[in-house]
Amino acid sequence: MAKFNLSEEVSELEYNFEPYAGSGVIPEPSAAQVNAFRQGLGEFITAEMPSTKPAKDMDSDEFVSVLNTYLSRDTTEIDEKVLHMASDVCSNQPSFDDLTVLPFRARQAFLGWLVGILLVPEVPTPVTNN
Repeated sequence: MAKFNLSEEVSELEYNFEPYAGSGVIPEPSAAQVNAFRQGLGEFITAEMPSTKPAKDMDSDEFVSVLNTYLSRDTTEIDEKVLHMASDVCSNQPSFDDLTVLPFRARQAFLGWLVGILLVPEVPTPVTNN
């Protein structure tokens, strides 16, 4: 008999930032929190892209120029806003302060995981018993 068991399909959102910060479980975000997170990230991507032209349509000089523009910018303010959005969607568990004490690569890894879990979740494969 087919069944759906929520605890088998959707696991808790656990994090462990040791030795830099604590560990815990992110409270299940509401649809409104996830939507605000999605919209905020979308606005940053749109606003911060140095060119609207796809990379595949650029010649090498254009691509180098766009890449140089992007890489030479100070992104401190943007990074801080993204961390605030992340702590908001996590109901402050982890907090903004927890996220800021993480080394850069650890912070980027967590943000990538969070985006993947919340915005690009795995789609379960339907199973039929015939």
